[in-house]
Amino acid sequence: MSEVFSSVSRILQKCLEKLPQMTPEELLSYKIKAEVEEAEIYYRLYELSKEMIWNEEIPKIFYQLYQENLEHAEKLLEFYKKIFPGKEPVPVDLPSIKPVLTEETLKDFLEKARLEHLIEILMKNEKMAKEICEYVSTTAENPEVRELAQWLAKREEERYNRLKIIKKLSAAKREVSNQ
Repeated sequence: MSEVFSSVSRILQKCLEKLPQMTPEELLSYKIKAEVEEAEIYYRLYELSKEMIWNEEIPKIFYQLYQENLEHAEKLLEFYKKIFPGKEPVPVDLPSIKPVLTEETLKDFLEKARLEHLIEILMKNEKMAKEICEYVSTTAENPEVRELAQWLAKREEERYNRLKIIKKLSAAKREVSNQ
């Protein structure tokens, strides 16, 4: 499991290093793709956790995170088409955490009662997403882009905080089990 954490850390670091060289079109394209991929991960977690998790609130939170990511992707795509009319998002050469967090890996985390470790990985991803949005909100020339990035940074922080709730629920469950 620590290799998963290491892989995700390397991916996130590479993303942060490449940010300053990216154009606004590349940044928006990357964010659209990242939101869709995160939605897919949260949906898989929702499905898996319904069957495997002891607390019914956890699947609900995963489902909310899934829906929010899809809404953000739609809003970003809408904004992209407004700024770059007639164009589709461009391919961006940045790695994704999706290949690392396969369904098998997610299931493994849940089956081995390592939910807290998985949540740490997801929290790290949300934190990086927030940092990307904050970076864009301070460097973008277009005021609409800055405003959208600020809005997204707040949403990323909200998701981070919801994941923190899951981590606390899991820790509390573990403490009760150990007594």
